[in-house]
Amino acid sequence: MTVLQVHDAVPRLREALHRGRLIPFLGAGFSMPLRLPSWTELVAWMAERLGWEPELFALHGTAAQMAEFFALEPNALDELVHEMTVRFDGAEAQARRRDSPTHRALAARAWRTIYTTNFDRHIEGALADAGKPCQVLAALGDFLLPRPEHACEVVKFHGTLSRKETMVLRESDYFARMDLNAAVDQRLRADLLGHSFLFIGYSFTDTNIRYIWYRMNKLLAEQHASVPPRRSYFVSFGAGPVQPRLLERWNIDVIELDPADMNASVAALLNGIE
Repeated sequence: MTVLQVHDAVPRLREALHRGRLIPFLGAGFSMPLRLPSWTELVAWMAERLGWEPELFALHGTAAQMAEFFALEPNALDELVHEMTVRFDGAEAQARRRDSPTHRALAARAWRTIYTTNFDRHIEGALADAGKPCQVLAALGDFLLPRPEHACEVVKFHGTLSRKETMVLRESDYFARMDLNAAVDQRLRADLLGHSFLFIGYSFTDTNIRYIWYRMNKLLAEQHASVPPRRSYFVSFGAGPVQPRLLERWNIDVIELDPADMNASVAALLNGIE
């Protein structure tokens, strides 16, 4: 069980980055400075569209289940994606991104690949703000396109708002991904062979992500490789005794940051890597 402080983690991350072997994997928590709507707010919006009381609606299932239920109504899924696009990628959120120290710090590093489960375009936007080219990979066709020179590949692991068909939003979408045969899953499997991942913005209580990581590591173990997989890193603001021990099984070390100012702590970690 390994819990790293920043001064211990930075040299390891720096070496991996300089070797081109470090890949950020960003969750919803990374976008906290942008004050994007939470799933609770989106479920409340769905409830109001259906004429339900939000508190009552939320009692009937998880966010993914309620999105599944909402999408049974004609054109409801199109309306939800449109609402998410307006609220996630609107002018106010874009202005906050340009002022966000975490997004500036992310875009300043020399990444070859970034993974995210976020639907919005703020990672691509941060790279554009920094004058860096990127290529979005969300579906099989994206992987067949030529890669622009020096572009960072942004793998949208749960899809992107600009293409509704790629989004992992409803319960059935999550179930469909359980076989891990989508193009982005195949890319993750390949990247796991030679890279360390830096998880930022996750609680690692997401069963879907835990299952994916379990399956990916199981597949690696079944290959009987003579060299152990590279260590990955999970950013936390107070991991406690349980998660570090569980994550150790998957070769993931926990990096504990100062919770007093989470955004500043993440920015300082990213700036320290370069």
